[in-house]
Amino acid sequence: MTVFALLIISLYLSIARGRLGEQLRIVLNDEQSKKFEATLEKLETDLGGWTRGEILLIFLVGISTYLGLSLLKIPYAVPLAALAGLLEVIPNIGPVVAAIPAVIVGFGISPITGLAVLALSFLIQQVENYLFVPKVMEKSAGLSPVITLLALLIGFKLSGIVGAMLSVPVLITLRVVLHEYLPLGKSKD
Repeated sequence: MTVFALLIISLYLSIARGRLGEQLRIVLNDEQSKKFEATLEKLETDLGGWTRGEILLIFLVGISTYLGLSLLKIPYAVPLAALAGLLEVIPNIGPVVAAIPAVIVGFGISPITGLAVLALSFLIQQVENYLFVPKVMEKSAGLSPVITLLALLIGFKLSGIVGAMLSVPVLITLRVVLHEYLPLGKSKD
C-alpha cells in the first residue's frame, strides 16, 4: 500500500512540477523558492541516474541469465531471462522468484541440469548483489559501492523488501537535501 501511495504522490508531483515555482513564491521568498527549485532539480537529476542504473541492471541480469541458460541448453531461455531481468528490481526476493521456473524447467530435463540451473541462478544473484549493483549505482547515482550495500542491508532490515527497494532512492534524497540545506564544509559569506 505504501508503494502505491508513493507512486500516486509522485504522479501528482510530476503533473504539478511546471507550476511549482509560482506556487512556491506564494509561501516562500524569491531566494528560498529558487534554492528549493535548484534542490529539486538536483534531486531529479540524481534520481534519474538511479533509474537509468536500475534499467541497466535489468539488462545485465537478463543478458547474464540468457547466456547462462543458453549454455545449459535450457528451453525458453528468452522468457526466463526476461523474467529474471524484470524481477531484479525487487532486491533479494526477485531473483529467487525468477529462478523457480528456470529450475523447474531444468529439473524437467534432468536432475543434473536442474542443479546446474540452480547453481547458475545463485551465481548470478551473487554477482548482481556484490558486483553489478554497487558498481552500477556508483556510476549512475554517484554512490560508493560500500554505501549502496549498507543502504540495501539497512533498508531490508528496517522494512523488508519495500525497504530494500526504496533504500537507494531515500539515500540519494537524503544526500541531496543534506548537502543543500546543511552547509557542512561550505564557507558562509
